[in-house]
Amino acid sequence: MKKFNFKFTSVEKVRKTREDEALRGLGAAQRAYQEALAYQQSFENDLKTALGRRELLGSEPTAQAAFVLEDNFIQGTKQRIIRAGQGVTRAKRGLEKAMRFYLHARTQTRTVEVLKEKAAEEFRKGLIKHDQKQTDDLVTMRSRRFGPLKGESAGEVE
Repeated sequence: MKKFNFKFTSVEKVRKTREDEALRGLGAAQRAYQEALAYQQSFENDLKTALGRRELLGSEPTAQAAFVLEDNFIQGTKQRIIRAGQGVTRAKRGLEKAMRFYLHARTQTRTVEVLKEKAAEEFRKGLIKHDQKQTDDLVTMRSRRFGPLKGESAGEVE
């Protein structure tokens, strides 16, 4: 019996490999985005802590240098938050680019998979048609050699 052979098997393998690479790239981009968010969040937490410390400085008599030092730290932290926000934006663009690349690769792979499914269905239909033809030929040859079956007339051969 004939075996199904898809003529675009090599194309299917290449596209599947490309899709896997795109998926790994997407995972790396997601990881970078999450790291950028965590980095920005750590600065925001530092800012909240520093603002709380500055509020507590006013409750007791404290030198002016402590206020200046705390204000400088707060200003620097705000600048770091802005830079971290820019990093998050860059990571988000990279993530979107990786997602588009993956979706494109997935679409190409799916196209070949659909072609394979259609070819397999055509192959199955061909096998069924071939088996039916073989059966018809056997019935025809039997009736020619041995005559019609009991209860059949000579003109009712299937």
